[in-house]
Amino acid sequence: MKNSILAVLILFSSFAFGQEDSAETPKIAVKVPKGETVVLKGVSIKFMEVIEDSRCPTGVNCIWAGRAKVKVSVTSNGKTEEKILTFGETKPGEEKNTNLYSSTSFAINGLTLKPYPTSESTGEEKGYVLLVCEEKNN
Repeated sequence: MKNSILAVLILFSSFAFGQEDSAETPKIAVKVPKGETVVLKGVSIKFMEVIEDSRCPTGVNCIWAGRAKVKVSVTSNGKTEEKILTFGETKPGEEKNTNLYSSTSFAINGLTLKPYPTSESTGEEKGYVLLVCEEKNN
């Protein structure tokens, strides 16, 4: 009987302590293939081109981790603006930018450029996809 009561107390204690941690809401990414347009909440995002992809391939030791720079066209409220997004390391004096659009209620940010280079990939990569997500502004 004492063992049963002890087991029940341990069980309820674990539930009580387990409730303290709050989980982060996962980000849902939207794929924007190179040359195509996606519309999120009335904001049109066109992935125009990859300007630079010097990211260090997986399976290779590099001195610099590298970066990827992409050109994106963003249209909202009839106004079109071209933006350069930078993923990875930046050079001194350069600013890292992944924001595509921002309003009082939400923002659209670039997450990453896929696929990530590997030691087997050679030449210019085909099938680039820009991953973007919408986040609420608080």
